[in-house]
Parts: sequence; structure tokens; C-alpha cells
Amino acid sequence: MLQTLERTHTFDARVLTADNAAALRTLTGPGGLPLLPCLHPALEEGQIVGDYAGQNELQAAAALLPLYAEDPLPTSLRAAGYGADGQGAVLTPPVLSEDYTQLRHFLRLALRWATERYASYHVWAVLPLDIERPDVCDDLCAQYLSAGLTLRGMRPMAGAAQMLIFSARGLAKWRDPLRRCTLTDPALPRVLERGYAAADFGWGKDGLELVLRPV
Repeated sequence: MLQTLERTHTFDARVLTADNAAALRTLTGPGGLPLLPCLHPALEEGQIVGDYAGQNELQAAAALLPLYAEDPLPTSLRAAGYGADGQGAVLTPPVLSEDYTQLRHFLRLALRWATERYASYHVWAVLPLDIERPDVCDDLCAQYLSAGLTLRGMRPMAGAAQMLIFSARGLAKWRDPLRRCTLTDPALPRVLERGYAAADFGWGKDGLELVLRPV
């Protein structure tokens, strides 16, 4: 039944241009897209993908930045050792209208577009961990994971408790879980640094539950 319902939705995702600037400002507000320094250069260079979902108003938007770009986000990821070969892209957290229900489809399209455009499987996605709104962060993290991403690490970030770093490169093979934890578990950064990855998830009494498996 879920597949039938999903197929009835109109999915109208596209690369946004300067003509979509007003619609993008309406969706994002004065703050713009998270972790993106400026909207207009990204629009002019075709770095923002959006979805109208069959409606008159823009329903979702996210930015893709080349890892070799000198923007603050790609630079910080390279400095942390992610995408050191200079390939791939960075997917910033999406901005959504409140009634948007197709985030997983949108993320999958954005990841596929980034992989095709930059000819690499090194596609990284980032998500600030907001301790004050754990339910929102749990939901977005679950959508990232279900779209085919794998949680690879956590790094300090200005304005947030941590920056979650995901990769579109999946695990080589499934193994028995080593540990279960939540996004706010203080041990999570250390576990990820030791070479584990969060590849599966479920909903527990404390919210999103990550299942850590060895790489």
C-alpha cells in the first residue's frame, strides 16, 4: 500500500536557476540554505536542487557543493580528512515546507544527481546536531540513512553541538551489530572515530536508535 501511495505523488525535482531565486527565498527565509554562504552564486552555477512536487510553491531545496570548492563547508570537510581526493560533492541539509512528505525521494535524487555530475561515489552529506530539537534531527537523520547514506563521523561545528557526516558509499558487507545508541550518546563520536559506521536504524523509547556495525 505504501508503494502505491508513493507512486501517486507528483515528483517534480529540478536544478534551480536564478529565475527560482524568489521562490527559494520564500521557502528558506532570510537565513537561506543551511551551511551555504550565498544563494545567488550557487543558483548561477547550478548547485541547488529543488522540488515543486506538483504544486505552485517550491516544497524542498538542498545545495550540492563540489568538494574541491573553497566554500567553508567543503574546506572544513577536506581538512577533517573527508573526500581528500577532491572528488564528489557535499549535500547540505535540505529546507522543506512543513507539509512536504517526500524527503527520502528528494534525497535520493539529489545524491544520484551529485554522483552523475561529479562522476564519483564520494558524496558526503552533513547535518548539524540540534540538541534543543532532537525530534527534528532524529527524523532527518533517519531520512538520510533510509536514502542510502551511512553515518561516518561527527565533528565539532560552530553554532551546533556536533556536525553529523554521512557518506553515500555503503558498507562492504553487513555484519552483526556491535552497539546501539542514540544521536545524543556521548560515546558516539568515539565509536565512529574507531572505524565503525551507523548503517541501520529504528525507533526506540528515546527516539532514533542507531545500529553501529563494523566497516
